[in-house]
Amino acid sequence: MARKREAAVQRVQRVQDSFLTLADYALGLPEKAKQILKLLGAGNCARDVAEAVPCSEGNVSYWKDKFLNIGALRLVTTDVFKLYELTPYGSKILTTSESMIAPEVCCLEDFAVKFGVVDWGDAGRLDWKKLGRPRNWEKLGVKIGNVRVVRTSRSLIVHPGKLRGFDVDELLMFSGRIVERVKLVLESRFGVVLEEPGVPLHDPITRFYSEEAKELVRKLGTTVVEGVGSIDNSPPERIPHEEYRGRDLGKARLMMPLRLQRLEEKVENLSCNIEKLVDVFEKIAAPRGQVDSSSVPDKSGRYRV
Repeated sequence: MARKREAAVQRVQRVQDSFLTLADYALGLPEKAKQILKLLGAGNCARDVAEAVPCSEGNVSYWKDKFLNIGALRLVTTDVFKLYELTPYGSKILTTSESMIAPEVCCLEDFAVKFGVVDWGDAGRLDWKKLGRPRNWEKLGVKIGNVRVVRTSRSLIVHPGKLRGFDVDELLMFSGRIVERVKLVLESRFGVVLEEPGVPLHDPITRFYSEEAKELVRKLGTTVVEGVGSIDNSPPERIPHEEYRGRDLGKARLMMPLRLQRLEEKVENLSCNIEKLVDVFEKIAAPRGQVDSSSVPDKSGRYRV
């Protein structure tokens, strides 16, 4: 009998945290887990959180370790009590869980920055490779880590590459950090002196791979709006996407689902208020003989329910 019972029990396959997306955490979190994340992220110790939720300290410890592992919490104090704070990722989890809208992944196109060169230093020690001779000048390139650097006769261009995430500002910050690290390597290891500040080659370009883009490309083909962006399936990916030029347009597109939800809620509330007003007007307009006692206001001007 014991063997039959063991055979009937199937093993549970555990999924590693690193494979779960922000939407999996935000939309699948129990209510108590959200409260624990909020309270721990606000700087409360685990004991106080357990009393406030309420739940056992073991439950708080379980979720605390989970949120630390996925990068939603950060340890800030290791005194008598360990205190934590929310990371930007933890804030996104709470925002997404409250709005019940899965965050949309956006892709920041290669946001290259050009630096004028004051002194080439020992740049010749780098393994430069020829990238061609456009317009009769030689174009060279090298990779520092995974970042491509292009050399012209008077400047260096740092290409941080494509970045994916859930926040346009955060992606721009990451891109800037990559450029600064490469610049630091060039200056400290190879003695290259670069002009300040660097100049971006173009405005930030943000892509969204949405179902709407697929439908529009299928019906209309490539559509370009001057000064705004485009909807196309350009190479090398050839995947239908929305493309926006400039930080503000990218952020506006990212916030669109949440704004639509808020607009729907406002319309629904307005509709309910109109229905209530119609009911009141119908009671007021009814013949006196049919007037119900609930439609007559009392001395304070309120209607009895």
